Amino acid sequence: MKIKRIVAMLGFKRSFSLLLLLSTAALFAQKDQKDQDEFSIYAYKPMPQDRILLELNHTGWLGMPHGLKEKATTGGFNFYLYFDHPIGNSHFSFAWGAGMSSHNIHGPINLVYHVDSMNGSINFTSIERRKEPYKVNRIGFKLVEVPVELRFRTWTNYQFKAMLGFKAGYVVQTFRKIFDKDGKIKSYDIYGTNPLRYGITLRLGWEQLHLTGFYALSEVFQKGKGQKGIIPISFGIAYTPRIGLGSK
Repeated sequence: MKIKRIVAMLGFKRSFSLLLLLSTAALFAQKDQKDQDEFSIYAYKPMPQDRILLELNHTGWLGMPHGLKEKATTGGFNFYLYFDHPIGNSHFSFAWGAGMSSHNIHGPINLVYHVDSMNGSINFTSIERRKEPYKVNRIGFKLVEVPVELRFRTWTNYQFKAMLGFKAGYVVQTFRKIFDKDGKIKSYDIYGTNPLRYGITLRLGWEQLHLTGFYALSEVFQKGKGQKGIIPISFGIAYTPRIGLGSK
């Protein structure tokens, strides 16, 4: 009798364990079904997105004199980390962050320093066309920036995204690199450059790939210290990897 009771008890425990396992599987299956349901609140619950942004851009200057223009190969790279805050259950969110960017200019562009004849100090930087042949002629800016964005996303299988924003930054380094018949020369701290840069940003795209653009509301040089009316711009491709999207 004791043996039968032990066998019966073991059979009950096995049956109970099997039932518990099947019930748990059913609950997960129901949750998965809810996640896939077109009308499920799980499908449309706002969550943080697009926290990391990588940009590869063509960079340039507007307003250069004498018909000067940067080469088509001129480029820069930007990296940003965003904190995304969904606005209720709407299509919109607000994001802010921090990052670093580079803005480079390649082409037949000469930075000419005007020197005070009395004390020998530099008092103005102008832009002129370079006539001497060269292999590399690069003007570079490195910045730390704080961007903010108002974001829109569709509730579709493949999300369309539109972001209108503003960013402000501080120029932490300027340099000029020349490689010509006289060898390689790299100098830092271009005279008269504006340490502040700020302007409007725009991104449009699907899923993780976007077209991006930037138009500065500040000039490259400070008033009275450099060429007037030089405006930085950039446009290119942005990628937002699926990292740290949060949970539903």
